[in-house]
Amino acid sequence: MCHIELRPLSEFSGRSSWHVETCEPGDGQFPGPRIWHAYFDEDVPAHHVGSFLTALADRSPLQRGMYDRTGHYSAIQEPSPLRPQQVVDAHTARIASLRGRARSARKQQTKPAPTPAPAHTAQPAARR
Repeated sequence: MCHIELRPLSEFSGRSSWHVETCEPGDGQFPGPRIWHAYFDEDVPAHHVGSFLTALADRSPLQRGMYDRTGHYSAIQEPSPLRPQQVVDAHTARIASLRGRARSARKQQTKPAPTPAPAHTAQPAARR
């Protein structure tokens, strides 16, 4: 149901972009109606796109209210066996994990190149 594509530079748009689209299952080659889509141009940092795609591919269940209408009709809704505090703790742990991964990715991208040691150019003082 999900299609991810890196579209290269084209004559119409001077930049490459990521397109993510989710559609209803269709018949044969053609997908059904679009459920949602996302677009990332070249200005979006790669670690943000990577984090989005990692979260999109995560197979763990999504916590929603029992009768929230935010899910797709084919989604199966079951009451959670967890206590409310367990849900809060799991959500907090997941956010902390995502923050840590984002922080690590930023540090890797922003490490400055080592600067060479400055050459010593001062002349020795003249003696009298």
